[in-house]
Amino acid sequence: MAHEHSSGLPAAYDRTPAKPTWSEVVFREDQIAQGAELNELQALERRRNRRVGNLIARDGDRISGADIVVDPETGAVGLAPGEIYIAGDVLPVAAASFTGVAMTGEVRIGVRLQRTVITEAEDPSLLGLHPGTESEGEPGAARIAKNLVWAIEGDAQAGEFAAVYLIKDGAVIDQTPPPALSGVLAVLSVYDKDANGNYIVDGCEVLPLGKSGPAQVFSIGAGTANIQGFKRIRESSIRHAETEAPDVESIAAEPHTFTGPDNGTATIAVSRPPIANVSSVIVVKRTTETVTRGPIAGGSDDLQFSSVVEIESIVYGGTTVPASAYALAGDAVSWAPGGTEPAANSTYSVTYLYNAAVTPDAATDTTVTVSGGVNNRPVLISYTSKLPRIDLLCMDITGRPAYVKGISARNGGLPPIAPSNLLKLAEVHNTWLGTPTVISNGTRNYTYDEQRRLFDRLITILDQFDRSESERDILAREPVSKKGIFTDTFVDDFYRDQGAPQTAAINQGVLQLAIDDVLTQLCGTSIMTLSYTEEIVVRQDKRTSSMKINPYDNFTVMPAGLKLAPAVDFWTEEQTQWTSPVTREFTAAPKQPPGRTTINEVTQIRRVNAVNLRQIPVTLSIEGFGAGENLATATFDGVSIKPAGTQTADAQGRITFTFTIPANIPVGRRLVRVTGAAGSFAQAIFVGEGTIDIATMRRVTLVARAAPTKKEPESSTPVSRNVAIINQITNPVVETREQGDGDPGRDPLAQTFTLPEPRHILGVNFRFTAIGDRSKGVRVQLARVANGFPTNEVLAEAFVNMQVPQVGDLVQARFDAPVFCPADREFCFVILTADATHAVAVSKLGDIDTATQTRVASQPYTVGVLLSSANRLTWTAHQDMDLHFQVVAAKFAPVTRAVDLWTGEFEDISDVLVRGAVEIPTDAARFRYELVRTSGQVIPLTPGQTWEFAEYVNEQVTLRAVFEGSETISPVLYPGTLLVGGRIRESGTYITRLFPMGSAVKVAALFAAFLPAGSTVTVECDGGNGSWQALTAAGSDVLGGGWIEPKYERASFTAAQGRVRITLAGGPGARIAIARLRAYSV
Repeated sequence: MAHEHSSGLPAAYDRTPAKPTWSEVVFREDQIAQGAELNELQALERRRNRRVGNLIARDGDRISGADIVVDPETGAVGLAPGEIYIAGDVLPVAAASFTGVAMTGEVRIGVRLQRTVITEAEDPSLLGLHPGTESEGEPGAARIAKNLVWAIEGDAQAGEFAAVYLIKDGAVIDQTPPPALSGVLAVLSVYDKDANGNYIVDGCEVLPLGKSGPAQVFSIGAGTANIQGFKRIRESSIRHAETEAPDVESIAAEPHTFTGPDNGTATIAVSRPPIANVSSVIVVKRTTETVTRGPIAGGSDDLQFSSVVEIESIVYGGTTVPASAYALAGDAVSWAPGGTEPAANSTYSVTYLYNAAVTPDAATDTTVTVSGGVNNRPVLISYTSKLPRIDLLCMDITGRPAYVKGISARNGGLPPIAPSNLLKLAEVHNTWLGTPTVISNGTRNYTYDEQRRLFDRLITILDQFDRSESERDILAREPVSKKGIFTDTFVDDFYRDQGAPQTAAINQGVLQLAIDDVLTQLCGTSIMTLSYTEEIVVRQDKRTSSMKINPYDNFTVMPAGLKLAPAVDFWTEEQTQWTSPVTREFTAAPKQPPGRTTINEVTQIRRVNAVNLRQIPVTLSIEGFGAGENLATATFDGVSIKPAGTQTADAQGRITFTFTIPANIPVGRRLVRVTGAAGSFAQAIFVGEGTIDIATMRRVTLVARAAPTKKEPESSTPVSRNVAIINQITNPVVETREQGDGDPGRDPLAQTFTLPEPRHILGVNFRFTAIGDRSKGVRVQLARVANGFPTNEVLAEAFVNMQVPQVGDLVQARFDAPVFCPADREFCFVILTADATHAVAVSKLGDIDTATQTRVASQPYTVGVLLSSANRLTWTAHQDMDLHFQVVAAKFAPVTRAVDLWTGEFEDISDVLVRGAVEIPTDAARFRYELVRTSGQVIPLTPGQTWEFAEYVNEQVTLRAVFEGSETISPVLYPGTLLVGGRIRESGTYITRLFPMGSAVKVAALFAAFLPAGSTVTVECDGGNGSWQALTAAGSDVLGGGWIEPKYERASFTAAQGRVRITLAGGPGARIAIARLRAYSV
């Protein structure tokens, strides 16, 4: 018979498993009661309790006790008694221990819920107890006992398994103390993540342990971290092994010199270690061969070996033949020159050198040992070299280690972008020469007490600075001492002779050849991801009735759409006469002499140069003005950009024109605003900065209709009262009139939803049940949710032109690009309009679904709820209603994609910089730029990375974007990728300020210098009159790392005050650098 009870007892029934919508049991007086009804009453109550309990906790949450102790050496695991939440109840569990637990890989330890059916056979006390009644001594209802036991996932024990602990390689991943209420923590996690992001509370230091087999092993210390708002506690360190997978570059025929004895052995250090594989070695060998002269006079005689490079001598008849009598012709001896020639068919001895491929005797990471060469002759080594790479060691939301690989680069490598779902613990600098360098620079939390101590320390430092203020002020005004000493650490251009033209660049403590930006190419005008198709991931298809979008009849002027192309610019202009600012952009971390600390940022408030937006053309597109409406105003940061004449919207309400960014507009976020003669308006944000965060990129590209504040600010710079840039909370405030004008606000509807897994949302489908004024469009926003209600943080929006839809149509509102939304977080879409009639389909509990003609017997969509508002700030929840909707996500295929962004000519380009904004949502996504040369060489670049060529490049190149992801995750490249080409100068000058000298004094200058082959430096002095006299080299000291410290002197020089000029010469293959200048007169 159907509906047997899960206990398996005969004559016991329960219909609730097949009836998920049942909520209550109603007993009637004139009907016979059934035992099944009592069973169902309990089942419904258990189901309700479990639903409520799951809002607060999840199966496996510890309520008290239940600690774990792991011995990784013996594989023993001890578990303490405690209480565990499971199946809507809190049950005790006794202590237990396991032996032989695997200490490699992942092992889940949890509890199993075991149910035991007890009848009067097992427990006679279940027989009827009351004397004298019919039930006395008779069997009655059975009992079910629940018991928790510790278990290992996959063991043979009976019962439903719920994981409590995850052990990875002998370490417990998370040991958060009880009570661990997952539902409560999930609510708190939203606030923690939004306010603080991912951060380390304590511990979690990363140490490199060296190589074990093919993998580098890292130790992640015990500690506490908050990831995506969830606290992860680990009481012991954990190891992570990452198999080495370096990228390699091919080095063809690298020239060296054989330094061993003839036909002996030489160990050669390669130029680009470490070596991955040696493909070929060619040495010069010497041989002596007996050759028979041919019958033709002046002819040639072939030699035995090929690739002959030189004939050293020929001996005929015991006499050495003059070199003028013969010549090398290919791999033969030519007697064409004439002179002493052996007779036909006679023999002679030839000693010659030839190139021969040999197998190396040995190879290390840095050297190759070869034999058989000739002393002081060339050796050509072809090999593959491992490219350095900076990676990230992170931690995911479960507490597991996650390794994020960067882009390999010989010079100028950058760490990869940390995915938003991971906590960065450390940077791993892989040189592939032994143990990598680990920099534990993860984001750490500072308590208020620690912040106070740092603040007090800052006050102490400021007090100490004040004590020497007078001295510092004198030195700043007069940077040389009265004893004729001049110093410059090349922090900025302040200590140069400000009145003398100079061309060398100063960059973070180094004087170098200047780099001019000769190419700035904007690439990509749209958001790019992996190719995708649409997939419905959340749906509520029932529809019983209609609900107006604007039920309170509050009207407003809907903002028009305004788009800028481009909306961002990664290149700025600094008002200065020096070449240093541009050069710094190409060389973010210049070469530094040993023992020197790199200067990352220099702030001199008194000497800040104005940094402005570039005056580039921008195309402005308006959509949503009234047909035939004239453009009244157009401003950029308060400066008019309206073209001359009259601009009128077409029948679709569109106006497009191009303007040039006005001069002297500071960098940052700048408001672009347009208004129409009939009251239409729109605004957008233009962002011009060296680096732009992803939240800002999403804001300026996906939210085109953020309406302005009620009153225009007095300043030309927009007041961000309604836009919190740090959190990108956008209040979509609109044009409002004073109370009594009949236009106080607007009335939206909202539907909340939760995704079952992280996805990129494309938009939402819904149906109109009534359409009013077709000239009034509908705006659909994707927004975040807090405490079950929509916030004003708009992630993206779409606009529905009401000229097209018909009543009953499934409207497809699509955003401009996929928007990443994590799982287990509540989001909503908000529908707004200024029309009083527009209505959409909804489903109400108890009503009839018009499409299927069935009654809606349960909440249509149990995860979310329908809400309405009169002002988009205060919301009313309709618990028995849901919108008829479909949430559409991107399904990516294939999971790799390469897109050509630009193809063009390089003309004398020596340096390349690529800037762009890329969103890496999870560690399943990877992104890189690639610069493809005519030769086929592919140069991988991360956003913001520079590349230095060893020569001036004159060829056609292609810049492309490479995407890698999965079926559900993709990197997102925002518009505005900027390719900047630089041209390094071949010379540069630097002139000091005047400093005291004297009569017939010795002038000396010394500095740290990096002088690669092909570069030179000259030093001169003058008396401030332009009559320069050279200083001569007077020895040098070796500093290490290719740096030396030369000294230059002039024995006798007369001038009351003088200057020193340094002239650098080099180029792309000889990038000279100077640091720590000291000059003096004696």
